[in-house]
Amino acid sequence: MIERNRLVLIAPLVVSGLALSGCMSSPTYGTDKTASEQLVGDVTGILSLGPKERQKIEYKPRPELVKPSPAAVANLPAPQAPATAENPNWPESPEQKRARVIAHATENRDKPGFRPEIVNDIADGPASSTPIGGNARAQDSGLLSAVNKDQQREAFNKRLAETRQGSETSRKYLSEPPLVYRAPSPTAPVDDIGEDELKKERRLKAAARKSGDWSWRDLIPGV
Repeated sequence: MIERNRLVLIAPLVVSGLALSGCMSSPTYGTDKTASEQLVGDVTGILSLGPKERQKIEYKPRPELVKPSPAAVANLPAPQAPATAENPNWPESPEQKRARVIAHATENRDKPGFRPEIVNDIADGPASSTPIGGNARAQDSGLLSAVNKDQQREAFNKRLAETRQGSETSRKYLSEPPLVYRAPSPTAPVDDIGEDELKKERRLKAAARKSGDWSWRDLIPGV
């Protein structure tokens, strides 16, 4: 009898101790529930058959279309013509262009002086530096090359000037400064490069000798 009473008193303590040790050993990961409690809650939530109460969505009918007034309808422009392949402004595909060029070359290949729009990637004959309409002897003698050289030199100088600072009268690229900023100030000196550095150095040395501030360093240039 006494042993039975002891078991009845010890059983709740053992159960509470096990429960307490289980709660302390199971981490909560920052929540109020342990992993086992969360698992039980998820399983019971899945097995629940009753539908959850959801908030009802209030649907409103769409507003009517905004139609123009009769006066605005009367002033509407005429509809444009639909874009079709027969339109001359219709873009030409590469396949259509290739077929058109080939047909044009085939049709006019027997005509004298005809030049097709297609240029072969490989030259038909050896490359020659002789200009069209001249010969190698005239080119070597300099009779025909003088004008070409002057034109090439003029074009090269023009491109070089545009590359360096652009033109003062026209603006070719948007990256160039506006023409207003290129115009010099009316009071700015024009074609004045200043005093030559060598002459300036000699003048300062002469002034130093006259004042008595002369040393052996003045004999060494660049010091």
